[in-house]
Amino acid sequence: MKSSLRTRSTRGLAAGALSVALLTSAAATAFAADPVAPDPAASMSTKAPSPTATKSSKPTHKPAVTAASITIRANRTEVKSGQSVTFTGQTNGLKAGDRLDLQRFDGKKWVTVKTATVKKGSKATYTLVIKLTGMGKEMLRVVHGKTMSRTVTITVK
Repeated sequence: MKSSLRTRSTRGLAAGALSVALLTSAAATAFAADPVAPDPAASMSTKAPSPTATKSSKPTHKPAVTAASITIRANRTEVKSGQSVTFTGQTNGLKAGDRLDLQRFDGKKWVTVKTATVKKGSKATYTLVIKLTGMGKEMLRVVHGKTMSRTVTITVK
């Protein structure tokens, strides 16, 4: 009986020492993980901030600028060589009078074939008419600076 009491005492002492070591390391880790000390003035305040005090009536930043965009629509997707195609569309974020370039892909690069300007008015529209004389598929788009429309493919027979 004497040996079992000694074994239990040793086990209890070992478990206690292990618990103290784990708690000490956890406390040290918690203090090391929080480099910002709490603000004593903040903890002494008993009055909650009012909702109007945190929100100002005027925004402190400038509103986000909307990205410019250009739409394109062709009146035909298939034409005979020598026939005209009318491209129309609207712009968003561009001013009246801004220059628009109608570009054609020649297999290696985009080449400007015609220019137009954004019309005055609330819809900021444009119209471009070109005559296609080549044969095959023509890929065209409208560009203003770095803003461009989607590509439209016209089949010329």
